Amino acid sequence: MAPFKNICLAMAIMVLAGCAPTKQARSVETYGFLGNLYPMMHKGGEGEALLLYKNPKVATIPRGTYKKMFLDHVQVWGPPTNDPARQTNAQHVADILYGLTYLSLAKDYEMVSETGPNTLYIQAAITRADPAYVGLRAVSTIPAPFNYLALASLLKDLGTGKPLFVGDASVEMKISDAQTGEVLGASADRRVGKKRLDADSFDSWDDVYKTLEFWTEMVRFRLCQERGGTNCVAPKE
Repeated sequence: MAPFKNICLAMAIMVLAGCAPTKQARSVETYGFLGNLYPMMHKGGEGEALLLYKNPKVATIPRGTYKKMFLDHVQVWGPPTNDPARQTNAQHVADILYGLTYLSLAKDYEMVSETGPNTLYIQAAITRADPAYVGLRAVSTIPAPFNYLALASLLKDLGTGKPLFVGDASVEMKISDAQTGEVLGASADRRVGKKRLDADSFDSWDDVYKTLEFWTEMVRFRLCQERGGTNCVAPKE
């Protein structure tokens, strides 16, 4: 019985530990939004997106050059689907990401609606947006003896990095010089929900919404670092 007790203890620790409601997945699928940039991308390190590209020219651009931001509307990419509700939900998620990002970047940049000098151009696409199964997630979160759903979820998390029944979202993004069109950087990332029991965990889309908030904060943080900001705040991981 000792091994089983140890597994239950591990599940209890997983439920109680950590403040961030989502975590980075171990891998991300790409769907063509970034086109010919994929061969130039590499695996990100600690605190970075899963896949990254950074133009070497970025290091030669004087800090503070870019004072304006042109944020394009977030698109929906991914595998074909004949489910209208799935497409509608994905578009809703894309619209929320656009709104959150716009409000965040407006704190640091003059937001514009056309290309021009001293302007960054951001394009992004949601490539995955799957809600959580809240009832099963709640049951599988309780580390009780003989809770086989909890055990199965733990084993799935250990094996794949994603617990059972949680939400899942992926994004691809690129940042360009709005005047020249030259791509300065690109990324692809994916985040999944953690096992948790709180007021928000009973909203099936909460994992996805929390992921959008994280990405929004991360974009602002990275841009702050690039322009040499002194008060850059990283999102809590």
